[in-house]
Amino acid sequence: MIAFLKKPIFFYVFFCATIVTAQNNSASVDSLHQKILQLPDSPLKVQKLIKLNETTHYSREDFVEEALDIANKIYDIEGIANAYNAKGLMAKNNNKFLKSVEYYKRALGFLEKTKDTILKINCLNNLGVSLRKLNDEKSAYKYYMQAYDLSKKKQHKILTARILNGIGNVFVNTEEYNKALFYFKKSLNLEYQNKNLKGQEYNFANIGEVFIHTKQYDSAEYYLKKSLHLAQILYKPKPPVIEYNLLAYLYKNKGDYLKAIYYYDLAIPVLEKENNKRYMANSYINRGLAKLALNQYKPAYTDIKKGLDTATSIDSKENISLGYDALVKYYTKLNDYKKALHAHIIAKKFHDSIVNVTTKNNIISTQILYETKEKDEKIKALAKEKELQKLASKRNFWIMIGVIIASTFIIIFLYLFFSLRRKNRDLELAQKNSAIQSYILRIKELEQKMKQKGTGQTDLDYKLKQMDLTKREIDVLKLITEGYTNEQIAEKMFISKNTVKSHIKNIYLKLDVKNRIQVVRKLQTG
Repeated sequence: MIAFLKKPIFFYVFFCATIVTAQNNSASVDSLHQKILQLPDSPLKVQKLIKLNETTHYSREDFVEEALDIANKIYDIEGIANAYNAKGLMAKNNNKFLKSVEYYKRALGFLEKTKDTILKINCLNNLGVSLRKLNDEKSAYKYYMQAYDLSKKKQHKILTARILNGIGNVFVNTEEYNKALFYFKKSLNLEYQNKNLKGQEYNFANIGEVFIHTKQYDSAEYYLKKSLHLAQILYKPKPPVIEYNLLAYLYKNKGDYLKAIYYYDLAIPVLEKENNKRYMANSYINRGLAKLALNQYKPAYTDIKKGLDTATSIDSKENISLGYDALVKYYTKLNDYKKALHAHIIAKKFHDSIVNVTTKNNIISTQILYETKEKDEKIKALAKEKELQKLASKRNFWIMIGVIIASTFIIIFLYLFFSLRRKNRDLELAQKNSAIQSYILRIKELEQKMKQKGTGQTDLDYKLKQMDLTKREIDVLKLITEGYTNEQIAEKMFISKNTVKSHIKNIYLKLDVKNRIQVVRKLQTG
């Protein structure tokens, strides 16, 4: 690092390139944000805004707020849950664990109405992490186990391994190290199956920490070195801060204070650069204790005080308690028992307050959730109503489609039915006309034969005279036998159609027939 800084031109070029890259990335995100805002309000728009926030490593709260506003406006339950989960992640990353618990619980309230099991598992796991940071191990364990059950049912090995890690950390905090080791090793086996080097690295570190607490230092060093090796591969060129801290803690506990200070010296500059105050406070205090063990009083006090001030600035009660415990040791070494006693009283007060603060935080969290429950329930009810309207609209649409299809089939059926009926009637009429024509031809043939015999009178004329018909009715009857229609008869005889019908009616009565075919048959048979 020192050799690198001795090259000012290269460093300047590298620094400028980093700034330009960051500016370009920021411009790209803003440009994409503007394009998303132009989309109509929809679940897709909500999803895109939340995804865009993920690309900025959960640093754009305005994106999530926009997503939440749109989701509330259109009653997108899954979108609301996603937005609150994102808000929880941002609060957790900013060490606002109580706020993150509130957001995660609200997200879970909405996730009950969705089928997004993966998001629910992640939300439960993140809630467990935040509650663990608030020293509420009992609640953290409860939510971790809910996440664990769901991930097993879903057969999601990556999430299951991550949750097992969280459960292991609960037992580290409760100092149940055998249980912690059981869950860390179970997680490690899954990470081997997943071929997830990052998960393996994290488990090696956790197992190493357990062995430090149980004073199995050789085993602790073995696992921490394995974790360090993977971290150097995975995070290159970024220094593996977690491993440096744990190795420093290991050597401090072993009494190898020079090695402990060496690893803290590696970790602290990176933590300062990343502004990771929680780890920074812990590292300063522990480095101070290592220096105190080497009788480096002034540097030891400087580190302890700096760590204590950092812990106080973020209200990290565990580290504040650790800092005052360190001051007790410092003042005891200087034989200043009055100050040592004062520091001990403060340390005990902070240690005891952790339990009280946990209870208080739970009360505040419950109160906030109670106050927001009514609003959330109203949104859920409106979303349900909207969903029912959508289902009703969908159902009505399909009913309408069904009616249209049924009507179409009925129309087609009726069309085919009447077409066939008309064809049958036409066929029957054609057959009747054909029969009439056949009878007419036979009558004509008979008449012709009679004429050839020279009787001077046709058999037809004779038959007609025997039927008591009037002259007009005989004329009409002859025309019927020749195949004339009512209209043609009226036209030929210069009479109306009604008169023709009247004559035909009289003919039917006198001949005792019902239609023309029967008339022809009657004349034929006599």
